[in-house]
Amino acid sequence: MATKRLLAIKGGPRPDGITAKMLQIAVQAAKSAGWETDFCDLYEVDITACKGCPECRTTGVCPPGSELAELWERLASSDLVILSAPTYYANVPGQVKLMFDRLAGKAMDRSGAGLAPKPTLSSRQQYLLMTACNTPFPLNRMLRQSSACLAAMNEFFRISGMTRKGQVVCAGAKKLTEIPARLASRIESFF
Repeated sequence: MATKRLLAIKGGPRPDGITAKMLQIAVQAAKSAGWETDFCDLYEVDITACKGCPECRTTGVCPPGSELAELWERLASSDLVILSAPTYYANVPGQVKLMFDRLAGKAMDRSGAGLAPKPTLSSRQQYLLMTACNTPFPLNRMLRQSSACLAAMNEFFRISGMTRKGQVVCAGAKKLTEIPARLASRIESFF
């Protein structure tokens, strides 16, 4: 049986933050289960902003720079992609949004005659979303804090053609320094 490949993307700025710790638990569980793991810290990639030009819609390549070309290749060759990012004002951090904007041309094939673009990745590829939100449960859901962040993350991977494996939310994260055991166990259960 072929080794499964995991790409873990850290979408938060804190190297020791809750979302980074959640991602570390997932990577360790994957390694223990025999997965080949790859890691990308979006805050170590100098991502320039989308210019709003339509070039990626016709060529599939974003012209401002090629700093995400390697990340796309790693993403496209993975069996599972995990994106772990904190909730910032009911949305994703800016660095994650920059990644989505800049990779949209690769994620969707707009060369066809149909109204909707076609996904470029396989439905056999999966993604797992993780976020931490300072708003405590159940207010994080009622006020659409973490759920709005997850919706933004989900949309990118959904339009690329991947299948969602699951999602993990750590509500009330402001007072936490470690991942609660129950949440860690849930993260490990994906492997």
